Amino acid sequence: MKKRTKISLRTKIYLTIVGLLALTGVLYAANPSVFVMPGNGVFRPISPAVTQTHFYVSQYENGDVKTVDCNGMGSTFGTLPIGQVLVEKYMAFAPANAVPPFVPGDLFVTVKQQALRATPPVGIFMPFADWSGVDGGCPTTDHSSLTFDKVGTFGNKMIITCEQGRVFLVDGSGGVTHLADTTTPAHGETFIEGPAVLPLTFGPLGGQIMVADDQHHQLYTINNLGTVNYTPFGFPDGTFYGAEQILVIPQFPCTYCGDRAFFVASAVDDNIVSYPPSDFAGLGGDILIPSELNPNYGMFRVHFDVPSNSYQFSSFDVNSISKEGSSFVDGSCPPTPTATPTFTPTPSATFTPTPSATFTPTPSATFTPTPSATSTPTPTPTSTGSCNPLASCTPPYPFVCPSGHPCPSSSPARTNVAFNESTVLKCFRTTVVGDCNPTQIQVFYNDEHALTLGVRQINNNGIITNYPVSPLTMDPDSAYNPATGATEAQGGVDTSFRPMFPAIFVTDLSVAPGNTNELAGDWQYGGTGQPPNFVSGTWKAAVRTVTGSTVTVTPDNDPPKNDWNLGPGADPVCSPTPQDEGYGAEVRWDISQVHDDHNMPLQPGHRYRLYFMVHDGDQNKTGGDSGQGCSYITLPSVAPSPTPTPTPTPTPIGTITVTNKVFSAKTVQITFQNGTTSSQVLNALQMTWPQATNGNLQSVTMGATTIYNKSTGGGNFISFSLSGTAAQRTIATGGSATLTFTFQNNVNTTAANYTGTATFSPFGPVTYLP
Repeated sequence: MKKRTKISLRTKIYLTIVGLLALTGVLYAANPSVFVMPGNGVFRPISPAVTQTHFYVSQYENGDVKTVDCNGMGSTFGTLPIGQVLVEKYMAFAPANAVPPFVPGDLFVTVKQQALRATPPVGIFMPFADWSGVDGGCPTTDHSSLTFDKVGTFGNKMIITCEQGRVFLVDGSGGVTHLADTTTPAHGETFIEGPAVLPLTFGPLGGQIMVADDQHHQLYTINNLGTVNYTPFGFPDGTFYGAEQILVIPQFPCTYCGDRAFFVASAVDDNIVSYPPSDFAGLGGDILIPSELNPNYGMFRVHFDVPSNSYQFSSFDVNSISKEGSSFVDGSCPPTPTATPTFTPTPSATFTPTPSATFTPTPSATFTPTPSATSTPTPTPTSTGSCNPLASCTPPYPFVCPSGHPCPSSSPARTNVAFNESTVLKCFRTTVVGDCNPTQIQVFYNDEHALTLGVRQINNNGIITNYPVSPLTMDPDSAYNPATGATEAQGGVDTSFRPMFPAIFVTDLSVAPGNTNELAGDWQYGGTGQPPNFVSGTWKAAVRTVTGSTVTVTPDNDPPKNDWNLGPGADPVCSPTPQDEGYGAEVRWDISQVHDDHNMPLQPGHRYRLYFMVHDGDQNKTGGDSGQGCSYITLPSVAPSPTPTPTPTPTPIGTITVTNKVFSAKTVQITFQNGTTSSQVLNALQMTWPQATNGNLQSVTMGATTIYNKSTGGGNFISFSLSGTAAQRTIATGGSATLTFTFQNNVNTTAANYTGTATFSPFGPVTYLP
């Protein structure tokens, strides 16, 4: 993925490599096989990190970190709070001999000048270390690499290499110190990555850091005094063409999923290749150097030969795969005298529904209902074991009463309301565990506008009332038990009086009235919708305005597109991946949390009909733009266990408070006080305001720095890409900062007419208005 290779050196480099291999006469016969195929849930992989039971990999295109099962299928483990950052992100586990406060098994990932940490199986990544302000940091770096000192010559610390040539050490508290620079005026520009600390058995170079430079196509070593050796093996620049990384071959390799000990990710080929442990028999303590560049540079192996006191070079594997990050399975697994069965790992923490019934709504244009009867499709059971808990379902709406269905007693016109945006429901599924227990209904949305999560404000003939809707604090984002704005009773409905929030309606088919009318609990028959337990991806809110007898619903402006990149905790999108129109979301209901049409928890042994609807993000069709779907479930005689509650995001000690709000002339000023124990960087802003009074938002400043400078109307804005440097958007511990929002007109002076959320790192979101 590099753009800077000195192509003019190609002939010289190739001849040098051929000469090296001719000297040794060694060509090793490796046995690679593709483990993760293109399209298997991992897109443009960068850096695998693997234990005997878990496999994680970062991606170039977005902040999703994927987990991969034994079948090579990827699903989302967590999402880095970085938005759409197209950079290489490298990962590593804290090793077993990590020095406290490092915790063995914690997962670390680099993003430019920052390292983030998660504690598997929880996929929540929090900032851990930042070297942007250490001796000038790496201001022009595209990416950074990391490893851990497992030897002890660098204090068992984390080692960071910036692409532009700087090397840092990081302790277990996130403290960063500068060690060395490979880019100097004398040597010129370098592009280093893929560090490793060489084992003490690796001859005179043992115990030093080795890095790969794919600008000079060379390997360097750095000792613990920061001294750089630019020709550790005595070969000229250009010898190690496309060198990407240094890896130490374990003495006793461990394996993942039976017989896979080593993994190589290729963003260019969009796959991950694995090698068996037998390929490394007798090679423990040697180093591998993968090449990123094509064609046929493969991987080199370097061995220190004790009798001759010399380094020997050979080709480990010659192939045309363009390599990014590579990883051995973490740990050491010496053979035991007693044969042990092959380990089969438990599936990774990201839930993969097994088995599941997937229903895909049939896209259909809006049609005009006729008085003819509409038949109800006969449910077709989906075989899932001995109890067959699932069956398919097709909503009959719209239809005109009388028809083949009972007519509602209270609101007959509702059955005739069209659902003209069911195509936004790209797919949905009901998940099952233990063959019999339905657990969740997962609905996947995608459209040219973001999902509407609820009504945040109702303007009823000039009387304005605000309601909380969970803000989008990053893109993509996730929220458990999200706030969905005004309820149906409060007026949080579209122009046909359907709930604007994603809603599910549950009818008990085992008792009256559901045993004679399976539609009895639907919205069309007076049912009350229940909001989701989880939402991920992107979303926004809407404003409902009533002027006399005229009602309009206006969704907010769209956030940045996220495509099918969903937030932390999201489930895998249906396969094959549905059409992508720019804005993707998942809404989810836990079966253990919903109630039926009698407002009762779902009962063991009962059969239910689940009917749900969502609204898109433009609401430009008569009656409102809404999609619908349905499914049947049957609960086993023993009640299913509740879905586990996710571990909350850790919160730093202290808080960020709003100490002042000033509405004056054309500005709104908000002052924040940082009462936490760490510096806080403003990463995202969201605000809504009375557009009719204020006019367009013109700019936002933080102190003297302009961080948003675009005329924005519609009464709302959201930004995840604020201007200014991170340092200019930082509030030090104990410090304060003022945001000034400048509008086109003199501003409304009532705080209740605004909403606002500021997201700081590492603290998280802070509500500053109303």
